[in-house]
Amino acid sequence: MTEWEYAKRIIETINARGGEAYIVGGAVRDYMLGHLPDDIDIATSLFPDEVLSLFPKAVPTGIEHGTVTVILDHHPFEVTTFRSEGTYSDSRRPDRVALGVSLEEDLLRRDFTMNAMAFHDGNVVDLFGGRLDLESGIIRTVGSPYERFGEDALRIMRAFRFMSQLDFTLDEELRQAAESLGHKLRHIAMERIAIEFEKLMAGPAYKKALTDLVALGIHEHLPDVTAPLVEHIIADERKPVNAAGGWALFVHHAGDAAWLAPWKRSNALKRQAVVLSRLFSTGLDTFAVYETEEATLDTYLRMERRDGVSASELKRTLPIQHRKQLRFDGRDALALGAVGAEIKGVLAYLERSVVLGQLANDSETLRKEAVSWLQREEKC
Repeated sequence: MTEWEYAKRIIETINARGGEAYIVGGAVRDYMLGHLPDDIDIATSLFPDEVLSLFPKAVPTGIEHGTVTVILDHHPFEVTTFRSEGTYSDSRRPDRVALGVSLEEDLLRRDFTMNAMAFHDGNVVDLFGGRLDLESGIIRTVGSPYERFGEDALRIMRAFRFMSQLDFTLDEELRQAAESLGHKLRHIAMERIAIEFEKLMAGPAYKKALTDLVALGIHEHLPDVTAPLVEHIIADERKPVNAAGGWALFVHHAGDAAWLAPWKRSNALKRQAVVLSRLFSTGLDTFAVYETEEATLDTYLRMERRDGVSASELKRTLPIQHRKQLRFDGRDALALGAVGAEIKGVLAYLERSVVLGQLANDSETLRKEAVSWLQREEKC
């Protein structure tokens, strides 16, 4: 069964209980654009306890916001009670959530018209012109953009993210509101902004979105994002293919491995970005293939448009793929009298020599070369 068919089962179960239920949000948008979505959210007139009673496997994952996760054959679906939201005094989250409202009130609280449609039994509920905006390639808020951005300033970044992903244009009033209220992004958790920025950079129209981001001054509210830096990113022929690739372009053109620190990304992601940015400068040699993780190497090859070769193929051409395959280890170095930093030094030397094809990965060959290396070190 497809995700859409599982969602239909949930809706039919709710309908049989006398409730209303609809597929809502991004899934409807994607369906209208001709894509069968994988991530499907459902909105219902039933309250959470009623939803929980209908399904053997259901978890109250966001009960304070009316959300229950229903699991069918290991496929999770968020089912949320129709709700309205009060004011957003902190520009991040609603001060009050009211359950048990109408579908219209539920859709009214959503960000953009294209995300404020509902679908059920072949019919699309479109109260705010989302279908027409999709056809026109326009990103428009539900109601006043000043109100929507005032409620949650992250919606500004979401607008640019959708602009990049869909290659759409921002509505003129939305542009004016974003320019006026961009400073409110300073009240938003950096992790949330970074996620939207990553998605923006991974979209096919990321250069278009970046251009508008600077034109409206939004970059001034993002850490260390300057107009000249963005110009370098736009001029770069490398296309970011994932989050690491997008960040790597900024680190590379900023010329600073620490540029990414304020964005609060994981250490693993930061490491990938720094390695990629270094490869952009040095290029790819044999030892770089060896010491670069396969996933990072794959990102580099895709960004450089080296379509005829894969990271795994390059790795397989090497004499060894990791140091554990070296037929000389720390115990062998100790047996030759090496101590402290000498052990690390001789292993690094032998490893590099084998990878570059200067030495055979043979125990006796490596032992003899280690003796010579240690003797040279003693003379220094």
